[in-house]
Amino acid sequence: MSINKNNSKLKKNSDIAVPREVKNKVTLRIENVVASVKVGTFIDLNKLLEKYKDIEKKENFPGLVVKMKNPKATILIFSSGKMVATGVRLVKHLPIVVEKVVKKMENAGIEIEMEPEVKIENIVVRGDFHQTINLDLTSLSLTRAIYEPEVFPGLIYKIPDPKICFLIFSSGRIICTGASDENIIRSSVKKLALDLKRQGVLGNTKKKVGQLDLDLLDLF
Repeated sequence: MSINKNNSKLKKNSDIAVPREVKNKVTLRIENVVASVKVGTFIDLNKLLEKYKDIEKKENFPGLVVKMKNPKATILIFSSGKMVATGVRLVKHLPIVVEKVVKKMENAGIEIEMEPEVKIENIVVRGDFHQTINLDLTSLSLTRAIYEPEVFPGLIYKIPDPKICFLIFSSGRIICTGASDENIIRSSVKKLALDLKRQGVLGNTKKKVGQLDLDLLDLF
């Protein structure tokens, strides 16, 4: 049975037992990739507006907004030659997005002489441990953890190196933001799982701490 089918059958009722094969898995999905792009030349925004009706000029915004459907992305274009791509769901889609925008510029008579410089600024990932987490105990055991349930239902956990911020919820779901590399995200999630197990708030605490029984199944 695929992971997507397993996930669709999970129920929110905590009294219903979650199958062991699901409990031992961590699923990850990229929600948003934000990247900065430099093309090294002045961009005549008026040429783009004259050429394309689907490019928007927002009031009180210095750039243009381009929305793509395939792959899905929103690109902000500035006359300085800088762009910001956001809403991208997979890192491998970034080159496609940039290529399409550059082609629009060239078709509008804007010469791009250099290879675009693309830098990933942030990857937002949603994860699920498929088992509940005691946030009261977690807030006491993790340093740099902030938990104020009357203000926000999740626990905020910041890691200085690599610089990552986790939002952890009692349902077992997490949100990871701040990282710009997929491998760093994977290793940081594994470390978080190990820390939670060490503190006795996640998984089978009878096992030795070094034996992490959670398989990282990403959907990147």
